Amino acid sequence: MIRVVQFLNQIQSGMGGDESMDIKPQSQRGAVGMGMLLKTMLMKKGADIVGTVICGDNYFLRNKASAMKELSDMVISYKADVVICGPALNHKRFGECCGYFASYMTEQLDTPAFAAMSKESTGTPAFKDKVYIIETPNVGGSGLNTSLRKMADFAVKMASKTEIGTAEEEGYFPQKK
Repeated sequence: MIRVVQFLNQIQSGMGGDESMDIKPQSQRGAVGMGMLLKTMLMKKGADIVGTVICGDNYFLRNKASAMKELSDMVISYKADVVICGPALNHKRFGECCGYFASYMTEQLDTPAFAAMSKESTGTPAFKDKVYIIETPNVGGSGLNTSLRKMADFAVKMASKTEIGTAEEEGYFPQKK
C-alpha cells in the first residue's frame, strides 16, 4: 500500500476559519476534512492517507523554517511515500504554504510531493515552475471531484516513480524547464 500524507490548513482540515490561522503544526492519523473525499479515491488505487499534517496559514508564513521542519518531522514519522499539499483551491495564503512545503519536501528531503490549487491562487505563479501543481477549481463543487481524481492518480504515479506525463495528460500547470 502506498502511504500518503496530506498537508492541510485550518480551513481544509475543519479546525476553523480565519480565527484559527495561528494554529501551530500538528498531525492526526488518517484523513481529516477535505482528505476524506480524497481517501476514497486513493483507496481504489492501492493508496491511503496514513496521516494529515496541519498548520494555520499565518503561523506557517510567519514561521516558515520552523513550521516546515516540524511538519516534515511529522511526515517522516508516518513513513510517507508521497505528500499531497492541499487542495488549496483559491485560498491565497494556503496556496503559498502548499508551494513552500511541497518545494521543501522535494528539495530538502527528497520526498515526492506536489501541491493542488486553482489558477487564481497566488501560490500558482510563484511555485508552478518549482513543483508540480494539480489544477483545482477556485472553490469546492463543480470540478472538485475531477481534481481529486487527478490528485489521487498523480500521487500514485509519484510514489511508484512512474513516468509523469504531460501537463494536459496529468492535470498540472505547465512548467518552464
